Amino acid sequence: MFSKFLKIAGILALSGLLLFGAVEVWLNRNQEMLFRKVQEAVNENLNGNLEIGDFKFRPFSGGFGLNFTLANVKITDTLYSVHKTAFLDIELIHAALDFNGFYKGDIKIKNLVLQNGSMRMFVRKDGYSNLSIFKSSDSTKKDKSKSGTNDGLVNKFGHVRFINFAVSFLDSTTGKGYGAVFHDASNHVTITDTTTNASFAGSIYFNGLIFKPEKGGFLMKQETNMNLTLAYDSNEKRLTVYPSVLENSAHDKISISGIFDFADTVKTFQLNFEAKKIAVDNALPLLPKVIRQQIDSIGIHTLVDTEVRIVGELSPRKPRVNLHFKTDPFQYDLPVGSLRKVVAEGYYTNQGDTLKTPGPQNARLSAPDVHGFFETIPFKLKLVVNNFINPSANLDGKITGDSTNLDQLLDPSRYRFKNGKAQIDFHFAGSLKKFYDQKRDRFNGKINGKVSLQNISMEYLPRQVSLKKINGELAFNEQAFVFPDLSFSDGQNMLFVQGKVMDLIPYLFGSPKPLRANVNINIPTWKLNWLETLLAPRTNVTSQKKKKLKLADLLDDAIDKIEIIAKLNSAQMKYKKFAASDVKGEFTVKNNSMRIEYFVMKAFKGARVRVSGEMDNSGSNPLPHLALRGKVTNADVQTLFNSFNNFGQQTITDQNLKGRLSTEFNFESRLSNNVKIVPASMRGQLHINLTNGYINNFEPFLKMKKLVFKKRNFESVQFAPITTNFRLNGQEIEIEPMEIESNVVTLFIDGVYSFAKKTDINIEIPLSNLKKRDSTYVLDPNNPEKREGSKIFLKAIDENGEVNIKLAFRKKDRKDKKDKEK
Repeated sequence: MFSKFLKIAGILALSGLLLFGAVEVWLNRNQEMLFRKVQEAVNENLNGNLEIGDFKFRPFSGGFGLNFTLANVKITDTLYSVHKTAFLDIELIHAALDFNGFYKGDIKIKNLVLQNGSMRMFVRKDGYSNLSIFKSSDSTKKDKSKSGTNDGLVNKFGHVRFINFAVSFLDSTTGKGYGAVFHDASNHVTITDTTTNASFAGSIYFNGLIFKPEKGGFLMKQETNMNLTLAYDSNEKRLTVYPSVLENSAHDKISISGIFDFADTVKTFQLNFEAKKIAVDNALPLLPKVIRQQIDSIGIHTLVDTEVRIVGELSPRKPRVNLHFKTDPFQYDLPVGSLRKVVAEGYYTNQGDTLKTPGPQNARLSAPDVHGFFETIPFKLKLVVNNFINPSANLDGKITGDSTNLDQLLDPSRYRFKNGKAQIDFHFAGSLKKFYDQKRDRFNGKINGKVSLQNISMEYLPRQVSLKKINGELAFNEQAFVFPDLSFSDGQNMLFVQGKVMDLIPYLFGSPKPLRANVNINIPTWKLNWLETLLAPRTNVTSQKKKKLKLADLLDDAIDKIEIIAKLNSAQMKYKKFAASDVKGEFTVKNNSMRIEYFVMKAFKGARVRVSGEMDNSGSNPLPHLALRGKVTNADVQTLFNSFNNFGQQTITDQNLKGRLSTEFNFESRLSNNVKIVPASMRGQLHINLTNGYINNFEPFLKMKKLVFKKRNFESVQFAPITTNFRLNGQEIEIEPMEIESNVVTLFIDGVYSFAKKTDINIEIPLSNLKKRDSTYVLDPNNPEKREGSKIFLKAIDENGEVNIKLAFRKKDRKDKKDKEK
């Protein structure tokens, strides 16, 4: 049985070999005829030259059948000798012919493989194209029209595979160009009575698709995988792109579909693209350079869901483009901080005005819902952008914050919020291309809005400033913040402020303009507690974050550098023991220093006081500097001394003095950070006019009584009006020669009064004082007769911290002694 099976198998194998041998012999004998038929099939639509280096029958290549391999195939047009660019230049072509119709002369290729080659198409600047090789003669066209057949070159191909095959087209008249390398891609064509279907799939490297050279090209130098399905209905003259997929090198998938209608004179098309979760950074390389740069300049890096619909005509008219997008949360950095967890959804069209043609100038982007966080504060935006040649935007937004998130916005190690709410509503209309022009120092647009503050409490730790009950609304634009009714408490006083801050927004964006503020401050009852804050040393606060927040840094810098010009009104003011009423003033604060233009007030029991000067704590010197100039008219001297804590000395105090004092002074000194005068740094001049003066229980006078006029009332001494000048130098007051006319004695004094235990005052007592002085004595100042005659000379000197009165040399003897010392 087995031997019979072997015999049958052998007979069949021998028959197959004989048949195959017969076919091979026939093909070898008719190879030239077959080659000519193939060449005729190609030349049927070819005006040029076909060259084939080698032509072989490969019956087992790609399956048993009529399989052929053509080597070194080249197709050239009639002007190849001029431009030297072959239309087709390929190393290998593998073809499998369809048996059906083969012996009738109707050659169809059911499988075709193009390997290691290129197809180059071009249009020269003179309009000539090598695509002219496909132009048929008039007779051919007439024959085809008579026969009624529409079989073309496409109908003669079934399955085509491209391996390492480059395709390019360059139009030198317009600059358009297309290029790709098919690593391994296949196109399968099936034909029905009315429809030609094609499916194309494979890996493709795109050199680029350039439609407008000035805009750049699509898919420039991009590796892709494509799965494209097409159908052409010859009756309807419609090309349909069924849902297909383009995958980039990052494995993002872009769905493609559409319809091309060739039936009417106006040929229309519609293309749809859709991508889910495509990274912006991965999508940008697929776009032209100009569009890529415009999108990339925005600086958004996230995943996007997008749907694109393109509707137009197959004509020079630009199609209409509609785009819908929605982003995943992303971060966007601004000069003043970062927008975090931003989600944007919106629409784009290149025909914002339907009465105008599509194009970049008529483009519009609308994003009605953009939300996220500015650092830690939630915000919502509505954005509309028109004209993508010179983009003009309308932006409406709202930012809301409270004590739970304002801390993190401004760095809790420097700013501390305890309660309250803040809301910012704003509108921007202008150019997005250059929101702020740093060279010209201006905004290309308009900003306006308002800030609402509700019962905010905060501390600014570097200056140890604590503010409470902050309420009010601020209106702003790109030039100024205006606050018509701002109120707050500094812990002891309620302040009501009106005014404006100039150029704050430009300053935050890098403008060189100085920050300025003009304010009117009303403090009904003012317990002055600012001086300690102003003159206190700055506290070095270490940020809790590794990297400081930009907005906090900018605000710190703005607080240090802003110049505030303020006018102040207060019904009542008090600072330690000093009290005044009807206070009005104008001062300037800048760089931790204050310049007082003027302060006028009522104080010291009815006196009129006017003061101007400077307080400098800018840091150029370790201790603050105070310089004051002023005038006091008709002050109660006892209240004056008490208000200023007896000017830091205890020799003459408010317990000793009575009278009315008018004075003009010029005074400067260093201050300690707790606002106390540093005596050694004092300098100044003082002119006084003391009337109705009394000095009671003045220790030096009581000591003088022990030496002279022991029965007179030195416990309560009344003075005639005293007008004189004093010069202050450090802790020494230089007393010009002056007369003191009193009810107990007439004195002539000069010398130095010292706060540093160096007092040395000369006292002359004319012997005319020996005349009786009782309650009936009438003060008689500036009487020259009183200086005549003999005198008693005393000296008030400091001994071990106590001023003592001693007898001294006669004036002549003192003069001689001084001359000897000199």
